[in-house]
Amino acid sequence: MKGIFVSYRRQDSQSAAGRLSDHLRDHLSGVPIFRDVETIEPGVDFVEAIERALASCGVLVAVIGPRWLSATGADGQRRLDNPDDYTRIEIATALNRTGVRVIPVLVEGAAMPLSADLPDDLSLLARRNAIELTDRRWDYDVSQLVDTLRKVLELTPDPEPDPVPPPPPPPAKGGWVKWTVIGVIGLGLIGLFAEEQGGVPTPPDVTYTVPAEVAPPPSPVVPDTRRRETAVDLTGFWRDEDGGELQVAQQGSAFQVRGMTADGVVEGRGTVSGLRGQTVYWLNGIELHASFSISSDGNRIDATVVDPRSGARERSVLVRRH
Repeated sequence: MKGIFVSYRRQDSQSAAGRLSDHLRDHLSGVPIFRDVETIEPGVDFVEAIERALASCGVLVAVIGPRWLSATGADGQRRLDNPDDYTRIEIATALNRTGVRVIPVLVEGAAMPLSADLPDDLSLLARRNAIELTDRRWDYDVSQLVDTLRKVLELTPDPEPDPVPPPPPPPAKGGWVKWTVIGVIGLGLIGLFAEEQGGVPTPPDVTYTVPAEVAPPPSPVVPDTRRRETAVDLTGFWRDEDGGELQVAQQGSAFQVRGMTADGVVEGRGTVSGLRGQTVYWLNGIELHASFSISSDGNRIDATVVDPRSGARERSVLVRRH
C-alpha cells in the first residue's frame, strides 16, 4: 500500500502538521504516514531516509504556513534558498517522481507561494491546486482532503454513518459576522420570495433572545417615545460591504429576509422595537443569531452577529439601497 509523506517546516507549521498527521491516521487506517520526527531514527542519514520514504509514497502533502516561504537560518538567509534545506529537498524530490501527487495544504491563513518566489526546482509547486485547512472548519476541511487522498491512493471508502456537515463559510474581509448581519436584516425576503416564486421552504419558527453570556452589553438608549410607537420599517433592499444583496419584508414589528451573498443564500426572521432589533437566520443551512441597531434615518444597520455554537461574535454594517 502506498503511503503519505507529510512535509512541513518546523519553525512554521509543526503543530498543524502533527495535528494533520493524527487525523490522517484516524481516517486512513492502515495507510503508512511518514513524518520525520516520528519515522527517522537517530543516526540515520536524513536525505537517504527521505528518498526511501518517497519511493513508497503515492502522495506528498506539503504543509505551508505563513512563515514557510520567509523562514531564515542562523546565517540570516532564507532557508528555501539553501540547496540542502530539508523541506526543499522533500518537495523537489516528490515533484520529480512519476506517480507521486504533490498537494499543497495551506494552514494558519497562509497564501500559496508564487512561482517567482520559489527556487527553480520548486517552481512547479506554484501550479499545484492547494487545499486550505482552517481551525473553524478543520473537521470538514480534513474530510475533503481525505476524500482526495482516497482517490489518489485508490482506497475503498469507509462507510460513513454521519457525513461531516458543511461548516460556516470562511471569513472574507469583514468576517463571517458580515453575513450574520445580512441575516439580521433579511427576514422579509422569505415572505416576498414565497409569494413571487410559489412557496419557499422557511426555517423553523424560533423565538430567540441573545444569551447574556455572549450578547454585547446594552448601550444606554435615550427614551424616544415618538419612535417607540412605530417600529422602523426595514422593508426594501439592502447591501453589505462586499456587494451582497438582501431583501426585507416587514409587517408591524416582525420581518423576514432573504438574499444572495458571495457565500450563498441567506434567509431568516426577526423583530424590531424602536431603533433596535434581533434576528435568527440561516446561511447555507447554518444557524446564526444577531442583534442590531438602526440609524435614526432608517438607512443603516449596525449588527453584532453571534455563532450560538462557539459564542464567537463580530460586527457588520448594512446600508439601504435606494
